[in-house]
This record gives sequence, structure tokens and C-alpha cells, in this order.
Amino acid sequence: MIKKLKKKIKGFVDGRVKLIKDQELKNQQTNFNYNLFSNLFNEESFIPFSTWSISPNTILHILNDITINQRQNIIEFGAGASTFYIAKLIKVLKFNSVFFSVESDEKWAAEIQRQLELYQLENYVKIIYAPLNEIQPKLAYNEQKIWYDIKILDKYMHDIENVDLVVVDGPFGGSTPYARYSAIPFLRKKLTESYSIFLDDVNRSQEREIINQWSTSLNKKVKYFDRYAIITSETNFEATPFQLTNLPL
Repeated sequence: MIKKLKKKIKGFVDGRVKLIKDQELKNQQTNFNYNLFSNLFNEESFIPFSTWSISPNTILHILNDITINQRQNIIEFGAGASTFYIAKLIKVLKFNSVFFSVESDEKWAAEIQRQLELYQLENYVKIIYAPLNEIQPKLAYNEQKIWYDIKILDKYMHDIENVDLVVVDGPFGGSTPYARYSAIPFLRKKLTESYSIFLDDVNRSQEREIINQWSTSLNKKVKYFDRYAIITSETNFEATPFQLTNLPL
């Protein structure tokens, strides 16, 4: 009886120790990734990160993908911290990339635009304010009712072809069920042969269902990470950020 109790206690303690070590490693990985790309801005800048922000790990993966696969036509749904880093990377590397960032909140879109001008990045990204509107049934999924205003998106993206990077971090999940589904049905015919699609917040059930639907539609596999997932073409170069777990002990 005592032996069984000791074994049970040891198992519990070992499990807790492993959880703590795993969390410490995740924190170290996040700090490592953030330090890598934060150098794009100098000490006089401040890019806000909130609980709504896309994670530093996701941003580094996106920046890797842009650099390694030399992305030329980038569409982002949901403007925020990633918008600044993508625009700054395009500027620093002197890429001739077209970058659109779509935002449904008018005040936030205006604030993002103001800060982009402050950092002299307004020529490297076009902020598109597109309020949420009723979505066409062919672009919707299950109970989804609204998405970004299609007429406004078509106005800016009508001539855009060969989209090779899509970042989906909007609209916010509470706006309608399956709020982010329409991104790929809308862009499907514009995707080039070699592309990557990032979807944030796949720890939520609806986002996970969304990317599984995209995977089936595009006949591509999904790679899941801590809080995001990615669909990539087989012709892409690997852009997954370096993991501290790969370091020798």
C-alpha cells in the first residue's frame, strides 16, 4: 500500500516537474524568437503586443517565410504587430513586394496607418479598411454570416495575381461563427503555385476546423504549431524557426 502511494506521489511530482520545464523552454523559445526580429526596429520604437496580438513565434515564422521564399504578393487579414515587422522587413531587404493588410476596425486601421507613417513604412504596406458585411453563401462556412466587405477588397485586389503568402489573424473570432473561413475561398483563384497560408489561434476549435477545411479544399497538409498552423506548397523552402530543443545537451 505504501509502495503504491509513493509511486503515485512520484509520478505526480515527475509530471509537475516536466510541465514546469516544458513551460520554461516555451518561454525561452518565445524570448529567443522575439529578440531575433525585434532588431528590425531601433531602441526608440515600440510595437505593442497584447493578448490579441499574433505571437512572436508566429511572426518569426512569417518573416522567415518571406525571406527564404522571397514572397512577392502578401495579403494579411487583421492588422497589428505583424504588419509593422513585415513592412520593415520588406524595406530592409529591399524586396519589390506588394503587401496588403486588411482591417475591419476603422479607428485601429487609422492608428496603424499613423504609426506606419511615423516609422516611414507607409510605402511598404497598403492598409485597407474594410468593415464587416454580409458574406456571399459561396464564401461562407456553416453559420458564418459576415466577413470583410468584398466590394472594397475587390477594388484594391482586382489586379493582384500570384498571391504567395496569406496571413489570417482576423476578423476577431467573436464577430460571427467561423469568422476567418472566407479568406481562402476569396483568394483561391489568386494563389500562385508556391505559397504559404498562416492561420492564428488554432488552439480554438473553430479555427482548427477552418484550416482543416482549407486543407481539404487545397489538397495540402497542415502543420500545427503551438498557437498557429500553416499550409504550404511542396515547392517551398523550409522556413520553420530554429528550435532550442535542437541544441545539444
